[in-house]
Amino acid sequence: MTRPPDASAVGWQLAAASADDTWRRIADALDTAARSSRHPFHLLTVASVAADGTPHARTVVLRRFAADRREVWFHTDARSPKVAQLTHDARVALHWYSATDRLQLRIAARATLHHRDEVARAAWMAAEPMSRACYTTPVAPGTVLAGFPIAPPAPPPDDDGGLASFVAVCCRFTDIEALALHATGHERVVLRLDGPAATREILAP
Repeated sequence: MTRPPDASAVGWQLAAASADDTWRRIADALDTAARSSRHPFHLLTVASVAADGTPHARTVVLRRFAADRREVWFHTDARSPKVAQLTHDARVALHWYSATDRLQLRIAARATLHHRDEVARAAWMAAEPMSRACYTTPVAPGTVLAGFPIAPPAPPPDDDGGLASFVAVCCRFTDIEALALHATGHERVVLRLDGPAATREILAP
């Protein structure tokens, strides 16, 4: 039985919303997060698996979200271990948590890497110069160094010096799981998004 919304409650009320309403609210949040560094979902955890089966997780920046195509985008360095991992196995797990909203989002997706193509170039051109600077360093991410390096300077807007190391990663998904934490009872659902309308299943927290 669906519980009525509690006007005094904080956070997301999944029990009081339809599957479509929940999906629209999540999509709006992720779209905003891709454009605002202050949004709690601007940073997410991406987990992948190495060829030897070892799991790896790291924090990345949400660069783009496309609700109509169910795509999450982030950028990475072509020399980073995650590129080799995603080339070997395209499956990824995406995770967000907002302490303010007491909301967790989880997505299982498949990643497509765009490197040295028009998609990568378009993403590169849309990136801020300071973001591009990360790809101009001469050493690969994860390289052992004798000391901490200084931040590279932001290149001029028309400088493509780091483009060869730039990868735009597109993660496509069909389902998204949400967990809203409440003292009166946690609410957990999985939204199925591969049909004409969103549907949901209620899960044990």
